[in-house]
Amino acid sequence: MGTFLPRSNFLPAEVTIESIPEMGFMRIHLPERLNVEWMLNHIRTSSYGVPYRFVGQRVLRRPLRFSGVPVVAEFDLSKAGTLGLRLLSDRRRACRSVRKDAISVGDLAVRARFLWGLNDDLDVDHPVMASDPDIAPLLQRFGELRIVRAPDLYEALLVAVIGQQVSVHAAQSIRRRLMENIGTRITVDGDHGRENYYLYPSPRQLIAAGEFALREQGVSRQKSEYLLEIAARAVGGELRGEAFQTLSDEDALSRLCEIKGVGRWTAEIALMRGLGRKDVFPAGDLGLQVAVQELRGMRERPSEKTLRKIAERWTGWRSYAAFYLWMTLQARAL
Repeated sequence: MGTFLPRSNFLPAEVTIESIPEMGFMRIHLPERLNVEWMLNHIRTSSYGVPYRFVGQRVLRRPLRFSGVPVVAEFDLSKAGTLGLRLLSDRRRACRSVRKDAISVGDLAVRARFLWGLNDDLDVDHPVMASDPDIAPLLQRFGELRIVRAPDLYEALLVAVIGQQVSVHAAQSIRRRLMENIGTRITVDGDHGRENYYLYPSPRQLIAAGEFALREQGVSRQKSEYLLEIAARAVGGELRGEAFQTLSDEDALSRLCEIKGVGRWTAEIALMRGLGRKDVFPAGDLGLQVAVQELRGMRERPSEKTLRKIAERWTGWRSYAAFYLWMTLQARAL
């Protein structure tokens, strides 16, 4: 029999919002060779795609926070070569915030470029990748891609820790329960009635919820401790991107590994997804080991040490090598 946990009285925050014409609509140009279909396929199957919701074949939305203000961002890829951006938010609150915090689609454009990896300049790396005997066939299959990211290091760590040593399905279920039961609910007036979107719990929400509420969502006791530690570090300002800006990849990994529950694999995933580092390769990842085994026709799955040695040939763009290798596994889910 499992341990009895008293039911938590913690309730998620709730915000009701609507489309704000005054906040405008804009488009940003996409890289000429970007394969939009595979980018969307990645979001459909990735852990980092959980907060997104498709409202059309090429239109999707996800909740975000701007200076603590919850909004829903719409990304419209229906027009070739561009990414359309629109913010949906509570009219009274959002308009006040626009004046005070300058929240606008311009701010969303900056965030979107990071989320969709559009700041990555692959003009130098792409030809090198295209000449690599292992990665070249993947470029031919998937086209030019960008790494889809979390909006910040805190969320990237949250997603990675929940995914430690559990099945993808179990991790996805836990993440959704955290958002729906502890995070912030945002209600949008959509084309077919009201639509609910859910933000991951903020660090303060996570701390306020406490271990009992986390356990109720399916998080183990040990991982609850890890998540609360991460939240405490975030509240203390230790996970701000600026705090890592001048650190090398190895120094940044060392700093993250000081956090209880964050080993090298988790730290490497967080650097890739939360800070946008382009030369990180989480060789301890089982999926990457399987992908390389299949790609190279190896009899046995390569060890972390062997895989790290193989990845040395991809130095400078190892994060992208990992991303393309993951895509070979995600493609099976489609």
